[in-house]
Amino acid sequence: MTAPFDLSDDSVVVVIGTGAGGGVLSNELAQKGVKVVALEAGARHLPQDFINDEWDSFGQLVWLDPRTTSGDWRVAKDFSGLPAWIVKSVGGTTQHWAGASLRFQEHEWKAATTYGNVQGASLLDWPIDAAEMDPWYTKAEDKLHVTRTGGRPGLPGNNNFKVFEAGAMALGYKDVHTGRMAISSSDDTDRTMCQQTGFCF
Repeated sequence: MTAPFDLSDDSVVVVIGTGAGGGVLSNELAQKGVKVVALEAGARHLPQDFINDEWDSFGQLVWLDPRTTSGDWRVAKDFSGLPAWIVKSVGGTTQHWAGASLRFQEHEWKAATTYGNVQGASLLDWPIDAAEMDPWYTKAEDKLHVTRTGGRPGLPGNNNFKVFEAGAMALGYKDVHTGRMAISSSDDTDRTMCQQTGFCF
């Protein structure tokens, strides 16, 4: 929903970008009654707008503005203006992403303590831990409908996954699944399950 605001209204929060971070933040603030303006450089695409041709979809969604590419000399020399799958659209890269939504494991919060002094690395311990972050992870998982959390089922495995699963089981692995994905796996009161529209991974 849009609303006009005076440019001098300092009670309005301005959020730049509507991807996974900006979009969720804008929604959370608005639900708390905070006035929000979300600025997005890209267009808004409705379900019927998505193009189910990979190359045409690339042209529709990605950031095609002139830019330079950093990286090794080969990339900078040969592909300096190559567009990347960085989406310029309402929803940002959530319009085209893998959706993997993993929590840090316990040891990842305490890298310096876990691994000690690793030559050439700058390891630090986070000042927070998994227990402190748990309610925030849960809130984000609920907001994004992350599979295999909050009672939501996992996504079905595609043929590539089925081959991987068979190999892993043959090697003795017991817990093989499609992971925690921020892709709706079932119909809910406020959204439907993923319809496989567009080119998310």
